Amino acid sequence: MEEIQEDQEDPVSLYMSLDNWQDCSYLQETPNESFMVGFVIANIVGLQYYSGTITGRELVGLVREPLNPYDQNALKVLNTRCLQVGHIERSAAAVLSPLIDSNMINVEGIVPNSRSGGNKFKIPCQVHVFARVEGFEIVKTAISRGGLVLFSQMEVGFGLSEAMVVKEKNKKSGLKSLDEIFKLVDENVNKKGKLGALEPPKEVIKSQLFDHQKEGLWWLVNRENSGELPPFWEEKDGKFVNVLTNYHTNRRPEPLRGGIFADDMGLGKTLTLLSLIAFDKCGDGTGVVRGHKDNVAEEIGGDDEDASVSGSKKCRRGRVSKKVIGGRKKCRVEDTLSDGNVKGKSVLIANKSSGVPCAKTTLIVCPPAVFSTWITQLEEHTQRGSLRVYMYYGERTREVEELKKHDIVLTTYSTLAAEDPWEDAPVKKIDWYRVILDEAHVIKNANSQQSRAVTNLNAKRRWVVTGTPIQNGSLDLFSLMAFLRFEPFSIKSYWQSLLQRPLAQGNKKGLARLQVLMATISLRRTKDKGVVGLPSKTVETHYIELSGEERELYDQMEAEAKGVVQNFINTDNLMRNFSTVLCIILRLRQICNDLALCPSDLRSLLPSNSIEGILTFNTAE
Repeated sequence: MEEIQEDQEDPVSLYMSLDNWQDCSYLQETPNESFMVGFVIANIVGLQYYSGTITGRELVGLVREPLNPYDQNALKVLNTRCLQVGHIERSAAAVLSPLIDSNMINVEGIVPNSRSGGNKFKIPCQVHVFARVEGFEIVKTAISRGGLVLFSQMEVGFGLSEAMVVKEKNKKSGLKSLDEIFKLVDENVNKKGKLGALEPPKEVIKSQLFDHQKEGLWWLVNRENSGELPPFWEEKDGKFVNVLTNYHTNRRPEPLRGGIFADDMGLGKTLTLLSLIAFDKCGDGTGVVRGHKDNVAEEIGGDDEDASVSGSKKCRRGRVSKKVIGGRKKCRVEDTLSDGNVKGKSVLIANKSSGVPCAKTTLIVCPPAVFSTWITQLEEHTQRGSLRVYMYYGERTREVEELKKHDIVLTTYSTLAAEDPWEDAPVKKIDWYRVILDEAHVIKNANSQQSRAVTNLNAKRRWVVTGTPIQNGSLDLFSLMAFLRFEPFSIKSYWQSLLQRPLAQGNKKGLARLQVLMATISLRRTKDKGVVGLPSKTVETHYIELSGEERELYDQMEAEAKGVVQNFINTDNLMRNFSTVLCIILRLRQICNDLALCPSDLRSLLPSNSIEGILTFNTAE
């Protein structure tokens, strides 16, 4: 077991905005982090029923499958391409799965040797078991009672383990350590040098981009049109090898056409993305603008009521109000978004009779509050009629061909989550040219319905857009990797083994790996780096004395609140009353700001033994 470093900084504060990647050298151990108990040997069976293959010594993903109709304890085995290879044999799964479901253990797998000359219907696999230190004995007892042999560090058989998480370097076999692999990838990234600059097509984008936006556009276009092997893949003797998992294949893996666009808030990510989409209309796919306005709809003069909403739906009954911009009438979207029954509609459309499907339709997913931002940016920065946009929100079309007529389809995370169980949902039937997740930190929980819905979308290009890709901790990044389908990090067991566990255990290697990983797929610029010529931010702290009335009420409230919280702690009910604790903090802050913010009868109720009622009273204010 690796020695855990002490007196280390909080990882949440270090990585909240990704600005400290290059300045921090270690992480703090997470109290609930797990360590390796040992490994068991179990067979992977059912190989003949699945397309996934294993070609030699390689890591495999182990995923619980509780809804399997044939075995409720099923543990399916995935290779690095996310293809199923088979299942862990029933006898072993029956012992391990209940422990996994109770959050007692995590498991990872490695196939130690090539299957050449062996049984073609099964492959031996070393299943490595991880648990919290205080649960070691319970786990060992449960596995032993289940009839499995657990090889631990105290036993001679432990030396047979070939797991990269235990023995990351094997000099005799000439294998590179994981950290040597990450270092080589980092060197390749650094060799690419500075960003170039790219002008957007003026046929679509009428605004002038700042220099950092042109560089961002160059980065986006180059990633979308790269023909390079994905990171951590190499070509050897005519075959392609994932150097992290040792997976071999004869088929060249698809380039990673996408990534994380993590510029700081206010640097114009939306305009940069619209410029990227503009090349779909006026470029040759590589950022080179054609000499004529192919596929750009002509503007129409005069009164264009019918042009504002497709399907002959006009702005009427006050649901979509008109405003005159530049001598033309346009539909406002802000009013429609406040209506719970808003109908899906096309906006900024040049010709309502245009029924030709777009060859490159982009799906943009964002929270409802960001809808108006995208529409405003379209109005301000794009030529009138150059892009056809459909709002897939509220009452909306069920026709796939209708969506394909548009350059941009705007929708929300909640809409996709609601449609995810529908087999005939039109968004699930389309092979999108591009999917953009705006405010992508919304899907930081990989188990949420929203996260699963966007990850299951079919797309040629995938973009994650957020100024805060890490909000709570490094595990937030896993859901982004799953959406990007960045193998092998898109499989949770690989993510845990290669990154999450070293980070949480305070291992310096974990931070170095995270830095390399993010450097390969993300672009991050901040305002304090001078990219837009703004002066540095100045923060001044002024201490203000409360008035006599405020101080008296605050002290009374604080004393009562302390008693309530302490009672929750003593009765072990703190988490069940978490909302009450948050209300306590809210009321104390309100007193500090202005007594007018508090409920009017707050003082008359103090002192009392019913502080919970005081705290929750009128919380909608």
